[in-house]
Amino acid sequence: MTQSLSNEPDSGIFRGARRRFQPDEVQLALQRMKRAAQRHGRNLWHHGGNLWRRGTRNPRALALVGAGIVVTLIGAYTVSASGVGPSLCPAAQRSTPASKTQKKPDFQLLMDRVPQSAKAGSDLEIYYDVCGLPKGSRYSARLVVQQSVPRTRKAAPKPKPIALAFKDDVDGPATRRRQEIGLKAARPGSYTVELTVADNQGHERKRVQKIRVK
Repeated sequence: MTQSLSNEPDSGIFRGARRRFQPDEVQLALQRMKRAAQRHGRNLWHHGGNLWRRGTRNPRALALVGAGIVVTLIGAYTVSASGVGPSLCPAAQRSTPASKTQKKPDFQLLMDRVPQSAKAGSDLEIYYDVCGLPKGSRYSARLVVQQSVPRTRKAAPKPKPIALAFKDDVDGPATRRRQEIGLKAARPGSYTVELTVADNQGHERKRVQKIRVK
C-alpha cells in the first residue's frame, strides 16, 4: 500500500501501538544504558588488570574477562551511534526481498508526533522513519515550519516559512532518523510542520502535523 501525498495532519493509524513511547523517554533510556555499559566496562578493565598482574596462573579467566570487555565496549558504541532508538517501520518493511519474485517493501514515511507547543527560539526535534528503501539508497528531504494565517485575514501576506533541506542514506529497509530545525525566527502562533522525503527516483512521501509556538 503506497502513501498518497496529502496536506492533512498525520493520523498515525498505521504506526502501531509502539507510538505511545515519546522520543524523550527513548533518549533518556539510551543514555542510561550507555552510562551503565561504560561503568561496567571500566570495572571489567580494572578486574582484567588485576588478573593480568597475576601472570599466567589463570589464563582462562583472563580470556573471559578480555572477551567481556570487548563485548561491553561494542555495546556502548552501538547505543551511542544509534541514538534515536530502533526503527518503528512495520515488520513487513524491515526485510530485503530474498528473490526477484518476492514483492518489494512499500516506500513509506513515518513521523513521530511533535510536541503540542514549543518555545520561540528553541530547536524543534523531529523523529522520523524511512521504510522500504534498499540499504544505501539516498533520499532527499525538506522540513518546513509554516505559520497558519487566520481566515479572517485574507489580505494579510503569508508569513515566510522556516525551511530546511537535507539529504541522507538509509541503513536498510527500516531506517530511523532525528532532525532538528531552529525556531529562532518563529513568532507566537499556530504552525504546521511538514516533512517531505523523496527517494532517488523522485517518489515523494509527506507528513504534516500542527504545533503552537509560544
